[in-house]
Amino acid sequence: MPNEFVHPLFFRLGDNVPASDAPFPEAMKHVYFYYDIVGIPAPWEEIESIPAVFKLWYEERERLESCFAKRDRTSAREPMIRGISYFLVCLHWLNGKRVERVKEWEKEIATLAVKPVNAIERLQFIFARPDLYHSFIQLSELFSETEKLYYKTLVKRKKGMSPR
Repeated sequence: MPNEFVHPLFFRLGDNVPASDAPFPEAMKHVYFYYDIVGIPAPWEEIESIPAVFKLWYEERERLESCFAKRDRTSAREPMIRGISYFLVCLHWLNGKRVERVKEWEKEIATLAVKPVNAIERLQFIFARPDLYHSFIQLSELFSETEKLYYKTLVKRKKGMSPR
């Protein structure tokens, strides 16, 4: 595991990244930031790859709605962490970059031109308490705002405007 991806929520020092022959984007379900770590393919180079990650989030969101309806924070933790990883991926790929440093995610997000308002502060809350219902609501809102930014970016590109 590259040191830049070591973070208490995602990986420990010494963790391995298993190879995957799953079709895009399925490997992300099993290994956080899979494509950003291995670099093949390079989906951040194609903005059209982002909706596939949104779809992964919708699947997790359904699981999370069920967990929180049962007030089962323990079962919600893992899908929330996957959801956080999907969000970081979407945000970076929307900006045409791969996730490079999960270890220093705040610095990474600060450099991104296209992002939801107060993204860092909101993510700090989510990172600190990933198994809370309010974190789930906040993550859902961040995804919703990012999806709007995605479509706004697409429109700008089609009109030949600067995407950022």
